Amino acid sequence: MQLKTPSGLPDGVLCFVTLACCYSIESMFEQSEGPRKTAQVSIAMSVGIYAAYLIGAFGGTGLFIIFEDRPFGVQIATVITYTYFVFWYVFFPTRGLLEKYSLRNKAVQQQFPRLLTIHCAFLILIFFGQTVLFAIRPRLPSYWLTGHGKQGDTLNEGVLIGSFVAVFFTQVLISRGILSRRLKENSDKSDVERIGP
Repeated sequence: MQLKTPSGLPDGVLCFVTLACCYSIESMFEQSEGPRKTAQVSIAMSVGIYAAYLIGAFGGTGLFIIFEDRPFGVQIATVITYTYFVFWYVFFPTRGLLEKYSLRNKAVQQQFPRLLTIHCAFLILIFFGQTVLFAIRPRLPSYWLTGHGKQGDTLNEGVLIGSFVAVFFTQVLISRGILSRRLKENSDKSDVERIGP
């Protein structure tokens, strides 16, 4: 049985809208270390990142449509789309998260096992979190499923979107923090070696 939101949207589309919301609120996570840096992003990279977001958006929508009626289909589509967007937010500059981490850098490559372990933990959290939220939905009071406000958003949708955005940015900030510290350690080590005893 496919559950629909009061506005008639399938849960998969709601999950995709949640991913899209992540892009719009990213600027609230400004880097706080030192003076604000200006992004060193070429026009070609900007166009490439924009194209990647569009591919992710259309690809994610397609996944939710394809997997909509399958058991755990929404969760599977969410996990795939989530992984795609986490990759872009961790390794490429975005508004508010200006640092770029090259996949060719040895210090970054050494952190791959750690980042993959963290990513797997967050994927498990998302998969089970969605499964639990979808399972308890029929047992929720009608107040949680009734549209409120001008747009008719439900409390259930708000909790789903809010928790998903919190999990997404938590993982992105943890991963970027790990990479930032590792690059700083390598930079400090190379400065000491260059200066000598």
